[in-house]
Parts: sequence; structure tokens; C-alpha cells
Amino acid sequence: MTTATAFSFIDSHAHLNLLPEGYESSQTLSRAMDLGLVALVNVGTDIERSKESIAIARKFDNVFATVGLHPGEAHHWSDDLATELDLLAASEKVVAIGETGLDFAWPEPERETQFEALSGQIRIAVKYDLPLVIHARDAFTDLFRILKSHALPSRPGVFHCFTGDLDAAQKALDLGFYLSFSGIITFKNAGDLREVISQVPIDRILVETDCPYLAPVPHRGKTNEPAFIPDTLSVLIEKTGLPGDLVASTILQNTKDLFRIL
Repeated sequence: MTTATAFSFIDSHAHLNLLPEGYESSQTLSRAMDLGLVALVNVGTDIERSKESIAIARKFDNVFATVGLHPGEAHHWSDDLATELDLLAASEKVVAIGETGLDFAWPEPERETQFEALSGQIRIAVKYDLPLVIHARDAFTDLFRILKSHALPSRPGVFHCFTGDLDAAQKALDLGFYLSFSGIITFKNAGDLREVISQVPIDRILVETDCPYLAPVPHRGKTNEPAFIPDTLSVLIEKTGLPGDLVASTILQNTKDLFRIL
């Protein structure tokens, strides 16, 4: 496996506020910065988590925030919540709307409820011209239908923790989205996903932890943290078949461009 520890990187999707007790944010960031972390995007999943993301971003110069309602929380969507989310979107250091999207892995929330929450967040993203952070699981057909039926922001956004097939990847790329890959690509059973990576242009790829979830090999079973990004980045480099410095620097620039940071 190619080493990636010498390369600079941005964790494009993290939840520092969800790390377990004992993971202090400054120390967690410091460990990752020693290995090349230059910035991190902390992602909101409901109103309180979005407020926490903003607070963390205000505390650290190299941390940025998103605000949104995860599809698993779509049953909380209301006019009042939409208004509050709209106000949060205008906050300093907010760089995206989400994570939003569709998740049909469970029967609840109801699909129509998820459709409404997603559509409402697309409208907020367009209002502030902020990219969308998309969560998609077992729902690509309806997700692409909804995305195509709306005006999108000038930087449409990113499919975070992408696990779809090549067809879904191409449809997302055709809409102007980036694809972000997590530690899942290091798993033994992710061979098909690694082959998708080999077909995606490197100027459309991001890398993420989704910490505290999905720790990459060789850290499986542990709490994921940004310091583990090099293990995921090394697989991205390997599957593109291109020089490591080119892949890493391109992914870094992609992330800066999407979120307009640094």
C-alpha cells in the first residue's frame, strides 16, 4: 500500500462533536495536523449539532462548519426548523448545507418526509449559494429525481461517504457533484467500490473520515479520527494509479474549491 503520511489533506466530513469522552478537539486536531491535516469540515446533522459545529469552527482557525438536517432526522422538519436553519446558514464559517439527502435503509422517516426536508435544504443552499453535503443510502433513484427537479447552487456539492456503483457515480458527476470517499474503501469487501474510484476523475474526488465512524484499515474497531485519513488517502492514490503527490494535491485543491476555504 502506498504511504500517504507525507501529504497535506483536508478532512472534508467529520463530526468532532460526536467523538466519545476522552477525545478533546484540540488534541484530536493536533494529532492529525502532525500527519498533514490543514483543515477540517465539521458537519451538522440537526439544529443542535449544527450549532455545535459552528461553535467548534469559531474556536479553531482551520475548522469550518456545515448546517443541516440528516435524512434520519427528517421527521423533525418544520417551517420553524427551516427558519432556524436558514439563520444558521448565514453564520460565519458555515461553508455548506447538510448533511441532507435520502436514506431508505430503514422504514422511518417516511420517504415523503425525507423528500420535503431535502427540498427545503436545497432551497436554503441556493439562497446562500452554498454547496450541499449529500447523504445517500439505498435511495439513488429518488435522490437524482429530486436533485434534477431543483435549481442547484453554483457549486452543487458532494456525495459524502460515496458507496454507489459506477452508474450512480456518473450521474452525480454529471450534476456537478464531487464524490467523497471514506475509510470504507479500505475494507476487504469494498472491491467494487475501489474499482469505481479508478473510473472517477481525480479532480472530482474528496477524502473524509466521517469520524467517529468508519475507521479505516488498520484501525477497524477503533474510534475514527482525522489522523487516520492517510490510510484512506493511500488507497485513493493506489486506485488512481497516478503519482501520490499529484493525487493528494488535487484532492486538497478540490476541497478548497468546493468549500471556498483557505
